[in-house]
Amino acid sequence: MASSQDRKDHDSETASKKMRTGLSLVGSFLRLFDKPTRILFIACAVVIAVSLCVIVPKGPDELMWSVSGPETNAYAASGATSDPKADGAERIRRISKSAVPAPAAFAFRSWRQASGGTHIDLSKVRNLHIRVSIADQKVYVMSSNDVVYTMICSTGMSDSTPRGEFTVQNRGEDFFNESENMGANYWVSWANYGEYLFHSVPTDRAGRYIVPEAEKLGRPASHGCVRLTVADARWLYEQLPSGTHVTIA
Repeated sequence: MASSQDRKDHDSETASKKMRTGLSLVGSFLRLFDKPTRILFIACAVVIAVSLCVIVPKGPDELMWSVSGPETNAYAASGATSDPKADGAERIRRISKSAVPAPAAFAFRSWRQASGGTHIDLSKVRNLHIRVSIADQKVYVMSSNDVVYTMICSTGMSDSTPRGEFTVQNRGEDFFNESENMGANYWVSWANYGEYLFHSVPTDRAGRYIVPEAEKLGRPASHGCVRLTVADARWLYEQLPSGTHVTIA
């Protein structure tokens, strides 16, 4: 009976023969082409091999785990392994849902930008008025009963933003409130001529935006005013006419 070492030597020799045969076939194939073409084939093969090593370093299951994390682990714990194909399809479906952030998540990171897409020309909006929803933390630009633009906002903490019917009054480029130790840019007053405002996310005494405060957009965070992204606040400052009706509810 052949020893274990003999079998290993035989298997190794067989593998070597197969490799030599394969390399010989590849060499014969490459000799059909000129030298530049052969170099191109070899370069492509190297790139593909390296790409596969980077994309799937630990096999497809490890790749799925790294993307989905606890979601995949929870699925495995459920014991749903009777049909590997069905389990794989379900795992991919779950990954596709968990790996894509909700649209609102992007808006919160973009406190310098327009939160509802490209701004429109407010001078062309008929029956223009503004509606602020404290529950939604949204500001709606209205044309009669139609919403023509939506902005993310932050209203007052502890229900400090007054509800009711108001009109746009005065405005300014910036301010600083000593008692609150913060200010803002592009303010537009809608009550008490400078007390309650639309304005940008807060700034410090030096006029720099306070990032932790800016990142609160989308939830109550102000002392009664309505905070907006920098771009949205500037848009209202530049285009919202004085006397425009404002509803806060």
